[in-house]
Amino acid sequence: MNEGFATTPLSALEISGAVSARVVHELANMISGIVGNAEYAGNLTHENGELQKAIQAISASANSAAKLLGQCLPLQTLIAGETFPYDVTEQAHRIAEATGFSAGWRATVPPGLTGQIRVQPRWLAAAILQLARETETSRGEIGFACGPADFPLLWHGPNPNPGRPLHLFQITLCYRSDQMLVTKEAPVTPERPALLAAFELIRRFKSQIQSRPKPPGRQEISVLIPLL
Repeated sequence: MNEGFATTPLSALEISGAVSARVVHELANMISGIVGNAEYAGNLTHENGELQKAIQAISASANSAAKLLGQCLPLQTLIAGETFPYDVTEQAHRIAEATGFSAGWRATVPPGLTGQIRVQPRWLAAAILQLARETETSRGEIGFACGPADFPLLWHGPNPNPGRPLHLFQITLCYRSDQMLVTKEAPVTPERPALLAAFELIRRFKSQIQSRPKPPGRQEISVLIPLL
């Protein structure tokens, strides 16, 4: 079961791969906008030859950049791997094993967890351990649960499994701290690449991360992953 993730939440290569994947995705969206607007502008300027040339040059450069980004996509898959259906009980035990090596954290796996999630086990266990370490707390607990989503308290947005009820695998980190690790007002920034990578890996599972205060003096992070 141990794949070397117990003492290293995310390797430098995994952090680089996760962060660069987000950059590639955002750049691809920007370039698509440039290409689309250049084509639209070109259709409006048939009578201006010089402007047509300038627009064609912009479009050519943007298309070249898009091809270059397309060549980066296989590299992201190579670095991060593919996700696949995985048993939630086995995944919970992986996370419990990993956090057992982090001082001050305790993880208890309850009986009766059932279902599958689409993940890469190494990613999720390492990402949760990374979140635990980023809290910089001396005491914390990690809990697991499976069950129906409670709209909108637990899940924000549309059901990713249209046509049937949404059930979630929920991983909850509860710890003592005066500061929220992540809030809407203070999102994850590039200055914390390991935390940014953990969030990006979790988002790849079509999951959500929520953070809220739990008075007195406690914080809670919930990772919500749709069950297949």
